[in-house]
Amino acid sequence: MILNQIFIEDGGIMRNKIIIGITFSLVLLMSGCASKQTAEINVLATTDLHGVIPYELTSYVKEERKKDKNLTLVDAGDFFDSGEVFGSSMDSYFSARYKDGDNNTESYIETPISKDMKEVGYDVAVLGNHEFISNNKFYLDNMISDFEKQKINILSANTYKKNGDSYTKPYIIKNINTPEGNVKLGILGLTIKEVGERKQWKDGKLVDSKSLELKDQEGYNGELYMNDLVEDAKKWVGIMEKEKPDIIVAVAHTGEKPKKPRNPGNRIQDLAQQVDGIDAIVAGHNHVQIEQHDYKNKSGENVIVTEPGKHGEYISKINFKLEKNNDKWNIVDKSSKLIKFEKNQESDKFGEFISSINKVSKDKKEIRLSEVKTPEWDKIYVFKSGTSADDIYKTIGYKWRNISSPKGDDMVQIVVMNNNKPVSYIYGEAEVMPINIKCDESEYKNNVVTIYPNKNDKFKIEKGKQEYSINLKHIQ
Repeated sequence: MILNQIFIEDGGIMRNKIIIGITFSLVLLMSGCASKQTAEINVLATTDLHGVIPYELTSYVKEERKKDKNLTLVDAGDFFDSGEVFGSSMDSYFSARYKDGDNNTESYIETPISKDMKEVGYDVAVLGNHEFISNNKFYLDNMISDFEKQKINILSANTYKKNGDSYTKPYIIKNINTPEGNVKLGILGLTIKEVGERKQWKDGKLVDSKSLELKDQEGYNGELYMNDLVEDAKKWVGIMEKEKPDIIVAVAHTGEKPKKPRNPGNRIQDLAQQVDGIDAIVAGHNHVQIEQHDYKNKSGENVIVTEPGKHGEYISKINFKLEKNNDKWNIVDKSSKLIKFEKNQESDKFGEFISSINKVSKDKKEIRLSEVKTPEWDKIYVFKSGTSADDIYKTIGYKWRNISSPKGDDMVQIVVMNNNKPVSYIYGEAEVMPINIKCDESEYKNNVVTIYPNKNDKFKIEKGKQEYSINLKHIQ
């Protein structure tokens, strides 16, 4: 009715204006319907953990997952080692391995870090040189099997059995469901070819050092070998592209080549510049921090490189922004950044605590722990052997680190506290620990005895099972 009145009042000129207005509105409506489809994909990366997964790292990943359920977590190798903490689960693992060696036997021993990495939520772990030199074929096979049980993909595209078959999966394609549709993330794993070194010593001095390839590595008897990682990357990226991934990330245990390389194994520049199809690279091996270095591949496309240091002190976060055009996702922006975690000093103070006890207990039959001044402490929790991690967290008041489940009946579990914060954690099999604090069964309440300075801190000193170890028996 109103429109008819306008037509009558303004005649043809107004009619043209209305037609133009309606046409413009339709264009806006249609452009709104055809708005760009976008997605963001985030990849978190660690490298060179060497048996260490700090609680700060675990906590960060879990918080990021709350914000982004599609998060992918990868490690670029050298995760397998005894760790920094004496008596840790990986330290106990290697102690059991040494017993095998002493008895000239090989037996299956569960790899604790596979469960630890599962708890953090790793999708992929790439074999580094340490996974090879810290194992032989028997133990490496078992290690990989343990990771597979935890649904963590172990990758190394350039590692082969002697018959030419791939030793592990070379890559995975992860399907990520976003509100705007499925995104295919390809992850390629690569390992430095020169896994070890052959060193020559004279009069206690290193006079020569040569790189050692896997085919010559002791413990493998030629059963495995590696190809050049750059040439194999070209091959496997070509194979991956047949599955039409939207993103390809190379996770490579190799670093950037320095100006004066001592060994030939670091190939990141070659990988970035010579292999088309890779969008980003997670580097490792060199124990350095690289937030983002940019390279151009043969096609002139940008390839970003990041390396998150060592021991879980840093984590890299790679962000991809995508837009869909003609049913195909295109990367319109990509970047990486480093997140630093404040190092928990308790692993260092473990040594301080043991050293202090040894000093004040020398040539004594009894000791008061109040004589131990470093590190500063105001109470010590002595947990009953076999106390669960959850019960320890409950006593402390919060979860401050990843505690492994007790592995035997005779375990040392001690937490040294100051101002309601742990300053040292002592954990391991009593047989191999440098110190053990023993209390009478009747003293334990809820599986713990609490020691206070100048109150109930008097102990009798007894010789331990090892030459270097002592037992402190509580005097009530």
